[in-house]
Parts: sequence; C-alpha cells; structure tokens
Amino acid sequence: MAYPFRRILCPVDFDDNSMQALDTAADFARESDGTVFVLHVVPMILAPTGMPIYVDLYKGQEETARAKLLEIAHKRLDGLKYEVLTHTGEPAGAILNAEKKTSADVIVMATHGRRGFKRFFLGSIAEVVLRESMCPVVTVRCTPAQSDLVGTWMTKNPITATPHEKLASIATKMHAGGFRCVPILNEGVPVGIVTDRDIRQHTGLLDQTEACKAMSETLITVTPSTDIREAARLLRDRKIGGLPVLEDGKLAGVITTGDVLEALTARV
Repeated sequence: MAYPFRRILCPVDFDDNSMQALDTAADFARESDGTVFVLHVVPMILAPTGMPIYVDLYKGQEETARAKLLEIAHKRLDGLKYEVLTHTGEPAGAILNAEKKTSADVIVMATHGRRGFKRFFLGSIAEVVLRESMCPVVTVRCTPAQSDLVGTWMTKNPITATPHEKLASIATKMHAGGFRCVPILNEGVPVGIVTDRDIRQHTGLLDQTEACKAMSETLITVTPSTDIREAARLLRDRKIGGLPVLEDGKLAGVITTGDVLEALTARV
C-alpha cells in the first residue's frame, strides 16, 4: 500500500545524517507520487539588543544554501517533484512555519549522531518539532558507517597479562609486538591496563613488580560500536596510548593512537 504522504517536508543541514533523511523522504515521494520540500534553515544569531546582526552575511549564506540545495536535490531527487526552500531564523520555528506554508502531510528529519553543542542543538530542534507539529514527524536515526566504528580498526585478540604477572614479562611482550599497552585480565574480565609509561616508571624493578601493583585500575573503555572520533577524543583528553574495547563485559580488542590515526587518515 502506498504511503499517504504526498507533500513531504524534509529539513536538511547538509551533513550525512540529513542526507539519509532526504533519501527516506524521496522513498515516501516515490510511493505516493508526492512532492518533497527540501528546507535549509540558516540559524540567526541575535545581538544583545535582540536585533539580528550581519544581515548581509545571512543573505549570502541563504543564497549559498539555496544553490547547494538545488545541487543535492538534482542528484538525490532525480525524477521526483521537489521544491527547495531556505529561511533564516530559529530552526524549529522555521520548520513549523514551513509545515504550514507547504501544507505538509509529513516531516522527515534526522536526529542523533552529533556531540556536544551540536547534538544538543539538533536534539532540541527535533524535540520541539515532534511536540508542536500538526502533521506526523518521521525521525531518521542515523548510524555511522562501519568505517567510522572502533570495531573496524581495533586490534582483535590482543596480547594480555594477568594481575600477578611480572612487569618484566609484560615488557617483553610489549617490545616483541610493538605494543604500548597490555590489558590485564582476571579470569577473562579486564581489571586494568599496563602502559609503556608504567613500565618506564618501574625501571629496575620489573622483575619484582607484579602487574596489579603498577596497572591503571580506573579503566577507560569503549565498545566496538563507538565512533572512532570519540575514541580519538578520549585518547587525546586522557593522554593515553590505548583503550580496551569491551563487548558484553569481555575484552574484544584494543584501539590505540596508531589505529585511530590510520582510521582518520584513511578518510581523507
């Protein structure tokens, strides 16, 4: 049965998430011989007085956005009926106004997939639209590509050690494999990690010191589905060389600074 949506409003902000939402809107249009209204909102910053600033700048941004919308629509909505719309202002309000002006049957928009301020900003927009829209709202929860995930780049089945293993033994493993860290497992469960920094700090005492006496016990971990950029942020902020990768509480691998650099440079 065809979708009952013939006038489909799709707000986009040009990232991969909103492009996936646009593809969903296109599917709706194909099923119902509908029209896609592609909207981009240029967020307007207000001066302390409440008056808009840099009006000419916003005008230029809106013109640039329109040209980009036309290019995207030509590629992704080929063979479909569509209109491109631009607006400068508060995004959620602009989307709701566009809903009324286009008599939209449905709004298709992306949500999630962002961090920090951008994640909060996009999330709040979707929340307002969901709450106040007079028509159905379809939110497209986008998942990162496999190449963006820690599981794609991590070292699987890494060399490990036990809590009572001597640092001398661990240092030999690290040297032989070119590793900068070794996870410490107790009955298969990660309980700590020994890094090359820990080895250096115990120089001269490696034969006498057990891993449990030197390891970092406050584990910072990720999962195979963690975004590689989040792993990079943790490595940078914590100034560490590697992170245990856990899946269902078990060690699945290790992601290192070298792995992250390889992943990020492969994207260029």
